[in-house]
Amino acid sequence: MQKESKTNLSALIILPVCIITGIMLCSCNSPSGSYQSFAQYDKPIYGELAKRSAAYEGPARNPVIVVHGFLGSKLMESVSGKRIWGTFKGSYNLFPASPDMVRAFSHPMEIGKPLRELKDTTVSTSILDDVDVRMFGFNFHVAGYSKLINILERAGYVPETNPLPADKSFPSLFLFHYDWRRDLPENAARLHDFILAKRKMLQEEYKRLYDLKDYDIQFDVVAHSMGGLVSRYYLRYGNQDLPADGSLPKLNWAGSKFLDKVLIVGTPNSGYLDTIIEMVNGLRVEVGTPLMPPGLIATFPSYYQMMPPLSTRSVVYNNAPEDSNVNIFDPQVWIDNKWGLADPKQDKMLKMELPELATAEERRAVALDHLSKCLKRAHQFIRAMQVYATPPEDVALILFQGDAIPTSRQAEVDRKTGVIKVTKQEPGDGKILVTSTLDDLRVGQKLWVPYLVCPIKWTAVYRINAAHMGITSNPVFANNMTFSLVILPTAQMHKRRLEKVLHYIKDLDI
Repeated sequence: MQKESKTNLSALIILPVCIITGIMLCSCNSPSGSYQSFAQYDKPIYGELAKRSAAYEGPARNPVIVVHGFLGSKLMESVSGKRIWGTFKGSYNLFPASPDMVRAFSHPMEIGKPLRELKDTTVSTSILDDVDVRMFGFNFHVAGYSKLINILERAGYVPETNPLPADKSFPSLFLFHYDWRRDLPENAARLHDFILAKRKMLQEEYKRLYDLKDYDIQFDVVAHSMGGLVSRYYLRYGNQDLPADGSLPKLNWAGSKFLDKVLIVGTPNSGYLDTIIEMVNGLRVEVGTPLMPPGLIATFPSYYQMMPPLSTRSVVYNNAPEDSNVNIFDPQVWIDNKWGLADPKQDKMLKMELPELATAEERRAVALDHLSKCLKRAHQFIRAMQVYATPPEDVALILFQGDAIPTSRQAEVDRKTGVIKVTKQEPGDGKILVTSTLDDLRVGQKLWVPYLVCPIKWTAVYRINAAHMGITSNPVFANNMTFSLVILPTAQMHKRRLEKVLHYIKDLDI
């Protein structure tokens, strides 16, 4: 009897253990209903409500505008019709190139004229969705913004550039392309004209389809990299230019009249160090010959406007006191260190850019004048973007930042040679620091607090483990961008539809 009792006792112990183990094994095999599963997935499941929201077409859903970043549109010389950016033959490297190509690609330079009056015949023709690369007899494509556009199409947006599907009455996705060489406030003014044109077209459709006259159409914006600066400037200042006297424009939030949600993706809100490095050494995609020599990329006013603020102490002299700082907005610093357009070695490029000038002295005078104008306007632009101000409550500012790659944070300059070398890295997306996307003003400062100090009031911030361009195709980005655009309501939406929503809630069976 005693032995039998022990056997029964063992059975009583073993049976529950087997049951529990079986439950755990079943839970591991099927995550549904499990508290224990560690399974992870790279794609979300969109439910009925999300699918219906994506399929919806009507005035309750904002159309979307995509604003690309630096290098993000195709450029063409309009007289000859020759493509100068967007098709690459032989390799990614653009140079050596013909004098006509260099002249068409560089930003115009002329003494006595402000930057906005310096015009040429090069124009932006479309967003860079794909790059046609021709190498060694083979043709293949490198994705530009095509993946981002595809994500938005899957979310239910209809590109203006595509034929309308049978079940849609009007486009809801617009691609704003601009000349990324040129001044950013100038491109913000072009964005304003673009918005007014699309708004008018949609208002006509809403009147025809829904009998809504002069409907207050609001746009959502998805802006990548430099495009985020263009969009934020427009949100703050509308189509105002920077005042000629060096003062700041009036912060009137003029762009908020037409913008509802602004999604900022990998934007250098506090600039980035590589702008200076590349204007000194050239922009390289491959090892070897620069894609763009210093004498070319340093003609672009837009590139100076993405330099880091002095407050970040991004450039310092070597063997200098801890609080040293190089005033990168002082033209004399560029002259003393022989940087960019101030480097006498760049006269080879200047000859192609300024063929009407006979001597190196004449060309240098024009180059230094252009350098001074670009630096002065860049400093003014950066100051305007860092004014503390709270946006209207009906605007949502949503940030997506890359946080996966060591990224240039600080460089040291050799006082004797002018050589500049990156000496410190911090987290970012390979080009833009996490702290820059946030516009964290603690960077480079002795005064410190354990929380974000920022002139931008972010509605939400998402960190993506991806490189600068990789953010735009990352599945976590795709999921959260779709939710932010399609599902998440803003104060503007609540205000506009409050009566209808309250009436609906009143009839709910709760």
